[in-house]
Amino acid sequence: MNLNDLIGQVLKDTAYDANPYFVNLREKTFERSDFVETQIQFFYAVIFFSRPLAALAAKIPTPELRLEILRNAWEEHGEGSLTQAHGATFLEFLKRIGNVTEEQVYLRGLWADVRIFNTTLSGAAVLDDFIIAVGALGIIERMFSDISAWVGRGIIENGWLAEGEMIHYALHQELDIKHSEDFFKILDAPFKKSAENRYLIEQGLRLGATLFNNLYLGLWNRRKTRWILDAPFVTSQAADYVP
Repeated sequence: MNLNDLIGQVLKDTAYDANPYFVNLREKTFERSDFVETQIQFFYAVIFFSRPLAALAAKIPTPELRLEILRNAWEEHGEGSLTQAHGATFLEFLKRIGNVTEEQVYLRGLWADVRIFNTTLSGAAVLDDFIIAVGALGIIERMFSDISAWVGRGIIENGWLAEGEMIHYALHQELDIKHSEDFFKILDAPFKKSAENRYLIEQGLRLGATLFNNLYLGLWNRRKTRWILDAPFVTSQAADYVP
């Protein structure tokens, strides 16, 4: 089995296309208000994702491979344009689909499912073998290329936005295929080198796939939750709330 075969097997085993989040979106049984609420929560995963990327880059042993991760992190930040950073485009998406303001986003308490996702990725990037983290982040990027297509199509078919109004998801459908290929390129040589590396890579792939699928399962299960704080809590600006 080569690396591509293993990636395909992990994706098949995860069966994320059968996740109730996407099934109900596809079958038009997902209430719009619930969908918007889950997307507000997903915003917190979007703005966090570049942090494990940055941590992982420091562990990549060669500058040639490190550049692949740094390029991805740079693109997450809008290639230097903060108005095009993924967090900014996602806020615009929330405004278009649910008339949600930035202040309303930061009034939401963070669901445990999202924190589990963010914290697990951080742990893998900082504490685990670097090829495990590369595998986990790479498979998430690969899955999100499919998920972006499903979510974008579902939004349009449910009549919540017109195709010309779509933002964020339209970009990721193509961009994340490229991102995942960048990650998998890093894994190619280690995969061929030893059985130990192949085991670690599979561990990473299955970690990322399971984690991402479970995030959407958690969002679906909590879709009726409305956790509103008394005051905005801007978690993306850590210095503002450190005691």
